[in-house]
Amino acid sequence: MPTLVVRHPDGSESEHELSGELKIGRQEGQNDLVLAEGGVSRRHSRFVVEGGKVMVEDVGSANGTFVDGQRITGMTVLTSKSQVLLGDYELRLKAPAGPRSTGVRKQVKPSDEGAAPAEGGGVPMPRSATRAMPAIKRPAPGAGGPSALAKRPRPGSPGAAGAGAEPEGLVLKGLTGPWANKRYPVKGKLLVGRQAPATVVLEDDSVSRKHAEVAQTPDGAVLRDLGSANGTLINGEPTGTEPVVLQPGDIITFGMVEVEVEGAVGSSNLPARRGRDVPSRRGTGAEGAPPAEAAPAEGAPASRKRILVVVASVVGLLLVAGIVKSTQGSGTAGGNSSGKLAPPPPSPTELVQESLSQCRSYASMEGGEPDWVKAEAACSKALDIDPINAEANTLMRRIKLEKESADLYVLGQKALGRLKEEEALDLFKKIPKESAYFRRAKPKVQEAVAQVVKRAEDDCKRYLRDSQWSPAVQTCGRYMGFACQKMSREELEPPIGYTLVLEKNRRLRRTEWRPKHKIYLDFLIARKRVEPNAPPWHCPVSDIFFEDEAAPDPKKLVEETFKQRLPNKFLVAAMMDYWGGRGNESFATLQKLRSNYELAQYHGTADELLTAVSNVDQLFKIGQGHLQNEDVEKAADPLMEALEVDKRLMGDLADTRPSFYKRNIQQDMAAKAITRGTYWDDRGDPRRACRIWKLGFRFYAGNTDLNFQVGRCSTRGLKAFKVAGSCAELDAVLDLAVPGDGLEEKVAALKKENNC
Repeated sequence: MPTLVVRHPDGSESEHELSGELKIGRQEGQNDLVLAEGGVSRRHSRFVVEGGKVMVEDVGSANGTFVDGQRITGMTVLTSKSQVLLGDYELRLKAPAGPRSTGVRKQVKPSDEGAAPAEGGGVPMPRSATRAMPAIKRPAPGAGGPSALAKRPRPGSPGAAGAGAEPEGLVLKGLTGPWANKRYPVKGKLLVGRQAPATVVLEDDSVSRKHAEVAQTPDGAVLRDLGSANGTLINGEPTGTEPVVLQPGDIITFGMVEVEVEGAVGSSNLPARRGRDVPSRRGTGAEGAPPAEAAPAEGAPASRKRILVVVASVVGLLLVAGIVKSTQGSGTAGGNSSGKLAPPPPSPTELVQESLSQCRSYASMEGGEPDWVKAEAACSKALDIDPINAEANTLMRRIKLEKESADLYVLGQKALGRLKEEEALDLFKKIPKESAYFRRAKPKVQEAVAQVVKRAEDDCKRYLRDSQWSPAVQTCGRYMGFACQKMSREELEPPIGYTLVLEKNRRLRRTEWRPKHKIYLDFLIARKRVEPNAPPWHCPVSDIFFEDEAAPDPKKLVEETFKQRLPNKFLVAAMMDYWGGRGNESFATLQKLRSNYELAQYHGTADELLTAVSNVDQLFKIGQGHLQNEDVEKAADPLMEALEVDKRLMGDLADTRPSFYKRNIQQDMAAKAITRGTYWDDRGDPRRACRIWKLGFRFYAGNTDLNFQVGRCSTRGLKAFKVAGSCAELDAVLDLAVPGDGLEEKVAALKKENNC
């Protein structure tokens, strides 16, 4: 049975046997394998075993499924060497037997060094190469020191070539995303960035336009960061802007994109880099391993050997003591066999947010039919912890309404399937207008109404013609129940002060009224014949039977406003792209206009929009990068500047029809401020927590949870003000004060009174 090996973003691996079909995504309940991190869609892809072959298919994910660096569009057959990427997850098939290779290895004659003796004393077999950090430096031949085997093969590494092989130049090999397994030879100078003129183009928001450069110099290949927003790391360490010499096995991280350095080691006159033996995210570098770890040469003095034996004994005793202590600790810590300290239990706020997140996910109608039962259970957990949580109560009300509406919708569909249109209409009209199922039922209602009305009209006319009054009242009443939905009140009821007259041949007086609709008049006459004292008939109004009125399209309203403001269609198209969050398309449209000299009169406006659109897009990406790094305070300045430029671009539309950038900045800042503020509040730093909450509130005041936390800050500030006994304590109160609560004014007055 084939086995799928999944490498998680943290470097750990898990194995899953493939049999039949395996669905993968981040939505629990809809997938066989749940991957909840790093760009995985709710339903991302599926693996199928058929006829001894393993195939993978993308099922409409947002970020795509990549096989060997290429995005797939249909069912793709996999081999044991295939590399599959789902967001930040790397998947491969486990080979059934024998050594596994992930790349092409140059065939060279095995040498004595780096070769393992075959069993029984045969021809030595070459050791496997490595794709992690460089192995511990081998001792000279004959020294007898052990050579380190590696985890994964690295093409072009020194350990994979024989002693007489020609050294190759360095190559940058992609490890993540669509750049996995792509190779960029280091010849001359390589510019790394998000877009042209970069030689190595990494189209990722975390990568700056001109991020870094790699140059081949007499001292070897040198990397230099060009002042990028998210920085450049080598083996997990920031490089700064100083040049750093590269060695094979180095893992370089440009923003969030990882590449590996492959090739032969070149000589270097630059100073050695610190920390090459510090573990990185993908391995450890041991190039600079302490010489004391090497085995002593054959001719070493006896005294030195004795010292090493003593040192080894001491180290062994310490290891044994550590193991014993770890074992004892695990026995008293409730079975924690790893010996690590258990993480602190989540706070009630974190539990509420987690339950609300699950509730929103299950209740979402984006990826198919919602699971209302699980959504209700998740929201119930949140309410058990916080019974007055506003969002949880709102969600519960919506879930109850949607559950009932979903049942009515399903029953109505079944009735339609059995050709019971009238029964289906009775069910559909019970669905509230506020429900999402109301919109689903609307087209089905229109189809059923057309059939019921036609049948009821024919029956009504036939019974009236045959003077069968009781059946006529029933069928005509059914027909009028639908027909009256399109009739005005003046057509159905007499005006105030007028009397209803049903005689057809009688001449109407001044204060008398008779319906003009023939079937309606005949229906009222038949009704009076069957039941002379029947109360006045009224139209049974139902929203679901009304035809949709042409609701204003926000996109058209925005477009009309831009057409009135801007004199050229290219300018309007560029601003519509900007409003929708397509900054690159907007920039390209303006560039196209700018290069057309027949439209020179619009070049000035185009230049202004180019600058503004580019500024908003870049500031937005910088701020998003800081938010991804959980740094709300650092993200505030670029995002606030982006909102100011967006206000100038959108004008009056900035508040009524906000752009993609403004909506996302407000919501993301509010959401991240809640979590980061809670983080510091749980760790006993309420002042910093309130600074972050107030910062998020400054961007967006429409988040209920954020409003609650800011209100807590105002309450804390008032308590602190009452007990403040010094100028320093008054300054601390300002961190808790919220604009509009009057606390800042009180602090200012007291500080002035005390000459602070």
